[in-house]
Amino acid sequence: MSLQRISSKNNFLYLCLALIGMLLASAVTNQFPNTILETLFSAVLVITLLIGVKSLHTQTTWKRIVYFLAVILGSLVLLLRFYPSKTTLFFVYLMLFLFFMGSFKVAVRQILFKGKVDSNKIIGSLSLYLLIGLIWTTIYLMLLTFDPDAFNGIEVGEWEHLFFRVAYYSFVTLTTLGYGDVSPVSPLAEFFASLEAITGVFYMAIFVSSLINLAGRKVNEKE
Repeated sequence: MSLQRISSKNNFLYLCLALIGMLLASAVTNQFPNTILETLFSAVLVITLLIGVKSLHTQTTWKRIVYFLAVILGSLVLLLRFYPSKTTLFFVYLMLFLFFMGSFKVAVRQILFKGKVDSNKIIGSLSLYLLIGLIWTTIYLMLLTFDPDAFNGIEVGEWEHLFFRVAYYSFVTLTTLGYGDVSPVSPLAEFFASLEAITGVFYMAIFVSSLINLAGRKVNEKE
């Protein structure tokens, strides 16, 4: 199925697959270090941005912003390859943070305030959950940029490998599993970890119930 076929009936499927694909690419890169996969992962990040803006049918302003972010992200990753620095790395994470936050905002509006509850919106709710985990991933990465000892169990190294390790911790925290192999040390790390755990619980309680209520209202309107 080509990208030209993306519609309001399947757009969140593309977004969800793009996010899962990005996480899978990160895992594979982490599994096979010091290979061309590190460069390919950078390309996957940019492609994810482009698929994200294509799948989220939204106003021209947001599309232009994402295209701009994609160009900046690609340039920063290339710069990082030849001239690594904490400042450049921080802005790479910041670009990703802005994309995930913006995509979450746009997706929430489309899921809760447009159309009926169908399989596409259910997949959209999964996409939102992935976006929440990725938002916190970028927050932790920005924190680690200037405080490498913020977490136990995370060794700061090449950012392509660090991304998956931090994303793993983020989703473990979001789901409140708490395996214990990675734990926050600094006060800021503890604060953000606590906030993410609270967000994960409230997402399940509030957002899912909102979808159920929306579906109920549509049924009542038909009757």
